[in-house]
Amino acid sequence: MIEFEGRKIPSELSEIVDSNHTVLLVWDMQNDQAGGSFNKESLIRNAPPLIATAAAAGIKTIYTRQTPFLWKDESPAWMRRQMKNEKVDHPSKLKPRRLHGSFGWQIMEPFRPAENDIIIDKRRSSMFIGNEFETILSNRGATTIVMIGCTTDGGVESTVRDGFLRGYFMIVARDCVGTYTEEGHNAALKRMERFGDIVDSKELIQIWQP
Repeated sequence: MIEFEGRKIPSELSEIVDSNHTVLLVWDMQNDQAGGSFNKESLIRNAPPLIATAAAAGIKTIYTRQTPFLWKDESPAWMRRQMKNEKVDHPSKLKPRRLHGSFGWQIMEPFRPAENDIIIDKRRSSMFIGNEFETILSNRGATTIVMIGCTTDGGVESTVRDGFLRGYFMIVARDCVGTYTEEGHNAALKRMERFGDIVDSKELIQIWQP
């Protein structure tokens, strides 16, 4: 721990992820995102032990489910962008979005939330837009967010950037995040090194184990 101007700056990972001020954010481990990741088997192997260790250490786990607006309720900017992505000339031709309660929307079985976990349905690819996440952090006195989930180059990266800009310590377990392509995954991990610490899940498990 470094002392500076009457404040303390953690220098070791164990200080940053101390269970007294850390939450575990399990991002969109849903059937259609985690289930479609290039490293799905790695996620199934590595994420559940980390989730279980965090729970045993008393760390609050917060799950998200990406629950997008129907296209008829979405902003024109988002509709226009998706029209370009899908190469269509009218919003009525856009593919239907993930529906609340559908199979794709459900969290994958290996990552099912426990009774005391928090689940937040959100609309955007940053945890800091349009939900009560920061209120939860404030209530718990949390200053560190450990992230796992999907997608590495989508909501994980957006949230890591936004969290850092808001003054939170952001930690990503590299073997517990995934996306659709290995190239996109690795590029996002490299970009996020500017905003947080990228670590192996075993490092966190070693710290959090009794």
